[in-house]
Amino acid sequence: MPRWRASPGKHGSLGGWAVVALAIVLSLGWVQAAAAASRVALIIGVSAYEKVTPLANPAKDAKLVQTTLQKLGFQVTMLNNPTRIQLLESLGAFEEAAKGSEAAVVYFAGHGAMIDGVNYLLPKDAVTSSKVALTGTAVESAKLGQSLTGAKAVRLVILDACRNNPTASRSIGGNTRGLVRETSSASVQVVTLMAAGPGEVAQDGTGGNSPFATALTQGLSRPGMTVGELPSYVQAEVARLTENEQTPDLQGIWPNVHWTWDPAGPPKQVVAAAGGTADLTKIKWERDQVFWQTVKDSDDPADFKAYMDAQDRGEITGSFRKLAQNRIRAIERLPPGSFQVATRSATPGQELVIAAREAFSRGDYRAANRDWTAAAGQGNGAAMYNLGVMSLTGRGAPKDIAAAARWFKASAEAGHSGGMVNWALCQLNGFGTPRNEPAGVQWIRKAADKGSPGAMGMLAEAYYRGRGVPADPRQGAAYLQKAVDAGDGPSIAQLADAYERGDGVTADQRRAFNLYERAALAGDAEAMVRLGYAYEDGTAVRRDDVQAATWYERAAELGNTEGMSSLAVMLENGAGLPQDYGQAADYYRRAAAAGDARGYLGLGSLTARGAGVRADPTEAVRLFQLAADKGSAAAMRNLGIMYEAGQGVAPSRAKAIDHYRRAAAAGDDAARADLERLGAR
Repeated sequence: MPRWRASPGKHGSLGGWAVVALAIVLSLGWVQAAAAASRVALIIGVSAYEKVTPLANPAKDAKLVQTTLQKLGFQVTMLNNPTRIQLLESLGAFEEAAKGSEAAVVYFAGHGAMIDGVNYLLPKDAVTSSKVALTGTAVESAKLGQSLTGAKAVRLVILDACRNNPTASRSIGGNTRGLVRETSSASVQVVTLMAAGPGEVAQDGTGGNSPFATALTQGLSRPGMTVGELPSYVQAEVARLTENEQTPDLQGIWPNVHWTWDPAGPPKQVVAAAGGTADLTKIKWERDQVFWQTVKDSDDPADFKAYMDAQDRGEITGSFRKLAQNRIRAIERLPPGSFQVATRSATPGQELVIAAREAFSRGDYRAANRDWTAAAGQGNGAAMYNLGVMSLTGRGAPKDIAAAARWFKASAEAGHSGGMVNWALCQLNGFGTPRNEPAGVQWIRKAADKGSPGAMGMLAEAYYRGRGVPADPRQGAAYLQKAVDAGDGPSIAQLADAYERGDGVTADQRRAFNLYERAALAGDAEAMVRLGYAYEDGTAVRRDDVQAATWYERAAELGNTEGMSSLAVMLENGAGLPQDYGQAADYYRRAAAAGDARGYLGLGSLTARGAGVRADPTEAVRLFQLAADKGSAAAMRNLGIMYEAGQGVAPSRAKAIDHYRRAAAAGDDAARADLERLGAR
């Protein structure tokens, strides 16, 4: 069921687009090439330092990564405890090997240091007695990125190099808190995955391998894992393994975000669902959304474990993995009686519920419907809830909103908090039942009183909007904080919105940024976009265009059209990224396919100019009209330009003036100047 949350308005204005002729730049393809080129990797592990404190795990971690990549078809060069000269020579050789390859990966495990804003990696003969000594005997991390810029689909640097900093002394400009993001010219051409966030120290680990190396190799080994999915998996797993003390950091955008690590390709059931031709990542993402819908309000930790198991089998993207982990921890921390946690013996029909959940995770919706129906007949509220979701989504049952409402009501009356939440939404919005906001809010309150984090977040929205209760922003903010503390993912971004606006709390941009980051790492696509805006604006955090693009791409791969169009704007303008009209057109096209106004506008502008796509003024006019119909002032002005110039339409001064007037009324200042130029105020 949809939440009431409105889309954020920030950066919603659409800039003007000049209609001029520019050269076409061909796009990188989205689909993995049928004839796979070479996969190459350079693995570097330094444990036996001569003049620096030795490390226990880098050599073992490097061996684990080597073995994993070799199983994935990579030609791996292994470098154990190299000197500086050996490391530089190997990077030079690897640069030649990477040219023209399909995928190139460099992994470094060992000591790293940040000196005056530059990251250095320490070979075994590094000397740290002074700043001059260290910079002269270490290797700048940027050289790793430079060595693989010749690869086509995947250019990845993995820095497992901030476990501690042996140079932490003011005399040499050291920093006791890890590395910084890459800022060299190669940083916009490669993707860098760091074991810990900027300024953070990664754990070396107490077992055979570090938490990061463990999560990385597990992620690489997942069936059908794509490069776009890998970072989210690794971040969630490292956070879990370190109890949220460490979160890996990602920087850069993938030339081909759908490239698959698994040489066997995506799982067969995903290929079958895609018909062999559709976007396989999209299929996994859509299945992920549906699966999460069936468990997100569950009282049972096993539901969230089943969700993570489905990701481990490669059947879903696992966008909500960290939220699932948070929900398990939140439920387990609750006092007895807060939830009626399901067990195999305590709840009638629970064996059938478990069988149905497993069938659903396999995509066997008929069997899931059968078993949930049988369990519902025994009074099982969870089964009733899931039957409601089936009726709502049309997965496993005919799509029927009224039937969904009946199941949610039955589930609520049986004491299931998810049923209470969805029955409340039905009443609040008039879905399948007459609208009754006060009654809906009462059901939300009942679920919140039982400890449901989602219900707490919804009760916060009720207070913010005055739906069923008197409007009270302070009370709304208080419930949002409760929801966040209880593990509700969407409420994190909503609380960030409140701090950004100063709505019910004192405005605090840095607090808002930290909450958006937390929500984004938990899989919230809108929060990813807001992080992108923050990095572009440079208000709450230092401006970083590459990091902005990184978050836009991650949001785009979760289906967020604002992320798609925001990244397209950066690619079109060459803002912090190499200018690429073809790739910009791809992202605009994806946003337009989802009905996004900025997608229509951007694709129309490129089509009018013949930039990245074939010039077609008639098609450009159609796209501008679609954007204008959605309220885009810039598109209205562009239509005026097209009619005035007679591009794609018969020239018409009257129609041009009409479109300029509409654009001016919508707030476009350039359109006002056009009207003055034509003497038609």
